[in-house]
Parts: sequence; structure tokens; C-alpha cells
Amino acid sequence: MKASEVIYSTLGVLFENKVYPLVRPEGEKGTPYLVYTVLNANGTNVIAGYTGRELAYLQLDVYDDDYDDCEDTTNQMLKILKDTVKPFHYDSRKYMHDEDADLYRQSVECHIWQTN
Repeated sequence: MKASEVIYSTLGVLFENKVYPLVRPEGEKGTPYLVYTVLNANGTNVIAGYTGRELAYLQLDVYDDDYDDCEDTTNQMLKILKDTVKPFHYDSRKYMHDEDADLYRQSVECHIWQTN
């Protein structure tokens, strides 16, 4: 399963299907929402060649209009990923404020396996 399919299938309910690749489309409304970016993917090779499996390095950005709600939603997201995506490797989290949108943002970097 591709990383995008993993993200949609595991996190869609938490974000009421407000899950977007790279950027939230213009005109979409409501919080919280998730924007995900596949930063890179490292292929797995064996003697016979490429296996079709890749370790995808993701950035998951949670946006909300309330600081505490943003943190709570991010914590719920991490628990869902930890409990349902195997293996799931959590690297780091950044706390930010998006001044243009006037929203709080938590940016998580993590790794999951994907199959192409």
C-alpha cells in the first residue's frame, strides 16, 4: 500500500476526511485538518533487485485553531499510527503557529513502509 493510502485509511476518520497531500486545496474549510508530505522514500533492494518496498519518510502537519486541541489531535494521530501501522517510526515533532492562516500547527516527522 502506498504511503498516501496508509495515511488516508488510518487517519481519515480522525480528521473527518480533511487529509490532503502537500497543501490544503483553496476553498476547503474547517479544522482540524492534516497535510502530509512524502519527503523521500528509500527503496529496498536484494540480490534479485528492487523489492517494491520502500521506507517512506513523511511530514505530517496537523492544523487547528486552538493550541491545546492541535496538540491533543496530534497525540491521537500518533497513537493511531503506533497502534495500526507496523512498523511505524516516530522521529520528531515541531510546535508552530502559521501566521498567514492564523492556525496552530504541529509538524511530525516519521517513517512508514510503503509498497509500490
